Amino acid sequence: MHTPGEPAVAPAAPRRLGAAALLWRGAAALVFLLLLTAGTLRGSDDGWPFAPMSQYAFAVDLDEEVRSPYVQGTGTDGALRRVPLTAGGVGVERAEVEGQLARFVRDPALLEALAAAHARRHPARVRFAQLELRERVSDLSGGRVVRVRDDLLASWTVPDPRHPLGCCGGSAP
Repeated sequence: MHTPGEPAVAPAAPRRLGAAALLWRGAAALVFLLLLTAGTLRGSDDGWPFAPMSQYAFAVDLDEEVRSPYVQGTGTDGALRRVPLTAGGVGVERAEVEGQLARFVRDPALLEALAAAHARRHPARVRFAQLELRERVSDLSGGRVVRVRDDLLASWTVPDPRHPLGCCGGSAP
């Protein structure tokens, strides 16, 4: 900042990058774009950050259906409740389950990992005895919901609800 009575100092002219600096920056950008393109075309979520951009929003036809998967469980107390697909709930976000939906459908035993994660994170809460992977399907007509149904995609009965996947020794509710 210029103070009255002092001579003004002109800002230094910006320095231009040399050829070598431009070359390595250009090469790094090209490698990044190639990895991003390859990951988008052939990758899976495991290849993050060079994975498909499938987790981002997309347009839905106004006369189609919207599918929204979720997991619900029956506790050892017999009550039905939603499994909290959040970092604080079971350490897995809903998008991660969506990305692995086909695996859960092929191998419903994978659902037990959610029961184990819930038991580890919330040892004082009721354990899950059965888990269901479900999908809420909203049929649209002209952009308005005309019908809603819940489809069962996979179901798993936890063999030992007090210790899912052998986790969490001690007493459990």
